[in-house]
Amino acid sequence: MFTMLKSVSRSAPATARRTAAAAGVAAVGLVLATAPAATAAPTSVARHFHVPYGNSYADGYATFTNRWVTLDGTLHAVGCGRVVYGDSYAAGKYLDSASSTPRCDGNWPIHIPVPADVVGGADSVLITLAAPDGTAARWAYRDISLSR
Repeated sequence: MFTMLKSVSRSAPATARRTAAAAGVAAVGLVLATAPAATAAPTSVARHFHVPYGNSYADGYATFTNRWVTLDGTLHAVGCGRVVYGDSYAAGKYLDSASSTPRCDGNWPIHIPVPADVVGGADSVLITLAAPDGTAARWAYRDISLSR
């Protein structure tokens, strides 16, 4: 002979509900605590540059980021064929280069992203103002010491 047991729903005792709730909160806390920490954004450092060549000059900022050095500023061209070049370096090793469009007489905005595809990016950039009759160059360094 079998007896059928009827299931009756009842609420659990208050202590059981509190224990279950605490376990659920602890589990969520554990999941959040073990989530990977967000990595900090790469530090960008801007350095002013001024490269004169005769009556022409390039003036602006070299902004160093994780994998780029961006040259932003003005090319003041007196004569034709004035070009700004950027060559990126890391630990003395040449990485890559980029240049502006050749310009003639006037003030021209420059925006030159120079690749520096190594971890941490470039630590220096050689900025050259070139003209058909010669060149002039200046270095900009990523030195992030507090003394600068």
